Amino acid sequence: MSDSTSETQSRKRPWLALALTLLVPGLGHAYLRLWLRSILWLALYVTASTFVLPDDATPGELSVDAFVAASEAVPLEAAAVVLGVSVVCLVDVYMMTSHVNNRLRRASGAVTVCPNCGNEIDEDLSFCHWCTTELEESEA
Repeated sequence: MSDSTSETQSRKRPWLALALTLLVPGLGHAYLRLWLRSILWLALYVTASTFVLPDDATPGELSVDAFVAASEAVPLEAAAVVLGVSVVCLVDVYMMTSHVNNRLRRASGAVTVCPNCGNEIDEDLSFCHWCTTELEESEA
């Protein structure tokens, strides 16, 4: 198996991480194998839901009327807190997916890095477009 094949198998899909996080906050982080973040986000969501939502916001039975009554019992401030935790978790899982994929690309050697500033550079250039350091042919 070549390096590019193993890199594509290791790359994480941002859309899948986002979809898993929409189902259960923290599940997208578990997909990325960020176990501590996954547990922390799930705990934050459960804690926010437990302490912010009133007791009568839980439906007593599985019917449409019970769910409508439970949703009407949720104050706007409580819904905003729970929604805010979910949105911040979605942003975090997207950013972490990008970070994990960049780390995988750098580890596979598919990225050329400037020896001066450490930023990713274009292989076609003879200088770093970040810090303008001239590159030798062997580095590029």
